[in-house]
Amino acid sequence: MQVYTLYGTDHSYFTGKLRPYLRYKKIPYREKQVSLWTYQTLILRRTGQRFIPVLLTPQGELLQDTSDIIDEMERRFAARPIYPQSPCQRLVALLLEVYADEWFLLPGMHYRWSYEDRQHEYLMREFGRIAGPLPGPLARMVGRRISAPFRQSLKYLGVTAATIPVIERWFEGFLEDFEAHLAQHPYLLGSRPCLADFALAGPLYAHLARDPYPRAILLERAPRTLEFLQRINALDQAEGEFLPADQVPDTLLPILQHLFVEHWPILEDTAAALPDWLQQHPDKASISRAMGWHDFRIGKVTEKRLMFANEIWMMQRPLEFYASLTPAQRAPVNELLAQCDGRQAMAFELPQRLARKNYRLVRLDAEPTTKGVG
Repeated sequence: MQVYTLYGTDHSYFTGKLRPYLRYKKIPYREKQVSLWTYQTLILRRTGQRFIPVLLTPQGELLQDTSDIIDEMERRFAARPIYPQSPCQRLVALLLEVYADEWFLLPGMHYRWSYEDRQHEYLMREFGRIAGPLPGPLARMVGRRISAPFRQSLKYLGVTAATIPVIERWFEGFLEDFEAHLAQHPYLLGSRPCLADFALAGPLYAHLARDPYPRAILLERAPRTLEFLQRINALDQAEGEFLPADQVPDTLLPILQHLFVEHWPILEDTAAALPDWLQQHPDKASISRAMGWHDFRIGKVTEKRLMFANEIWMMQRPLEFYASLTPAQRAPVNELLAQCDGRQAMAFELPQRLARKNYRLVRLDAEPTTKGVG
């Protein structure tokens, strides 16, 4: 039997997305804790990037970025598909993947690093494991050094004294909405997990349900969310079904509305800034991960954050799917979007489409696709 190798860590945001997916698909794999040696001799040498997780295929290919990995595995393992085939459900799965991957970085990083003093021993021990078995004091010292770039992420994401109260109010509101949804459905779109369920499992499990401070919040406010995480991380998961007739539960509408009202404008600003970045860097073969600072709004607070090119590639996925729909398919989708302030979002025209090549984002030299509202 050909076995895949997952290189990640228990406390890694995106390992928490990929691991339950591999289990659900019954893909034969083994998991190896990332080490400093792995970073240097495998990940950095092969990809030039420090990002985890990576998946080593039986053929020796090294796959990076969870969306790319999942799409490749869906091509190789057709059973138990996680993409709904009906238009409303598929678009919702793609949108909520963007939301989980990009917007949940705010509470994920905030609750981990803004409250580091309350969970310091745990965090240093987790990061210290990357260096291998070490005595306690040395493990903490190494953990602090390895974790330093992640602690810096707060300012890059715009997590400041001004935005923290808004982030916490939003996250508590999300938990309330998600708990109400889980009272009726075990997963987002029925009794079968979709792409977005695995994406949500990343931050909810790796950062928020394992780190001591946010875990206490989940224990108090979100018992069904913890059950959801137990369910999606189970070694033997039931297959289930997506809801019939392309239904999207009304309980998801508040979550989708927040995505469109709060998160989507940031994605649009980032995409709109890309042409200027390309003009200023005509000789760069690939697009830098960060493209400079911009002002963003969360709630009634305006703050600065970095713009990240990967967010453009992520928003491109639901936009391209929406553009591919026929007028007949688009009609019920537009009805759904109208209920959660999403019609104009799907009208956004990407000024430049992106592709991933050799583990980096590059411009896709083709005419931009116009996204009409139908």
